[in-house]
Amino acid sequence: MRSNLPVSVGSLVVAFLLAEVVVRAFALGPRTYEPRRFEPSGGVPFTAIQTMNMALPVYQPRTVFASVYDPAGDLHGDFGPDGRVIYRINSLGMRGDAVVSPKPPNTFRVICLGDSITFGEGVHEEMTYPNLLQGILAKEFPTMTVEVINAGVQAYDVREAAALFFARCRALEPDVVTLGMFLNDAMEFPETIRLNDERNRDVELGALARVSRVWEIIERNRRSAALQDEYFDSIRTSFDSDKWTSDLKLLRTLAEAGHVDQFRFVVVLFPMLWELDGVYPFEDVHERLHDAWPDVVDLLDTYRGIPAESLWVHPTDHHPNAKAHRLAAERIAKAILRVPNR
Repeated sequence: MRSNLPVSVGSLVVAFLLAEVVVRAFALGPRTYEPRRFEPSGGVPFTAIQTMNMALPVYQPRTVFASVYDPAGDLHGDFGPDGRVIYRINSLGMRGDAVVSPKPPNTFRVICLGDSITFGEGVHEEMTYPNLLQGILAKEFPTMTVEVINAGVQAYDVREAAALFFARCRALEPDVVTLGMFLNDAMEFPETIRLNDERNRDVELGALARVSRVWEIIERNRRSAALQDEYFDSIRTSFDSDKWTSDLKLLRTLAEAGHVDQFRFVVVLFPMLWELDGVYPFEDVHERLHDAWPDVVDLLDTYRGIPAESLWVHPTDHHPNAKAHRLAAERIAKAILRVPNR
């Protein structure tokens, strides 16, 4: 009996070639975009101050810089035709308008600590959740001046946010302090940077992928899935680390400062924007965080059921977009207004 192996191999080759023709003819597969860049210097204008036995990175006061995205990926119409988002840094090194100190009479002041999410990376200033929160609260306190100060800084975690609070924010006499947390906050900073660099580094394609679009798609998808699995595993294990134990102590320190200074301290948890309308991969981590900090304002249920891609700044940047910031502002406002002022 003659073997059918040559026929099977030939069929596979023909099928592969047909797939190659179709993929190339219709430009199928994941679209590639120009990577985001910062202007004018190619990076974020950081300086440093000495506080809490560390050199704390802060923004250069009175500067303006921008991030620029590939306009072809502006799926929600959030950017202008040049894909540019402008960041204004005030004299305190925080995003937005100048802040008056000491606090003027009859002023209700909220300080939003956090990282690049709170800062609003990829989001126009007026659409960030601190700015939107100010508008919501102003309607609730019509006889007062409401100020919401955006003290979010890119790449911060709990330690840096606490240091910034004691170095620059406590003296601003807040009535409420919120801390926006993300699931990677418990990771060591070098590990976060390494994984981010890996995800942003262009893949080194194999010989077949350099000539075959089909195989290129396969290789890129495999690499993306492997990096995602590594990142997710690192997030999950980070909540068993000494760093997370230290972070919890810092959260308690901030809460204790609230009791002394008579401000309300609110922890806000941003979920991973992934599979929100499917099997979300970090339900267990959220449960652990609720156990550790029962009063956390968890935005998972706020975003649950929404396709994650519709909440991304850009296909190349999965920070929360303007829609996600609006939903966050509405949820945080409810949390602030639910508890009577101290």
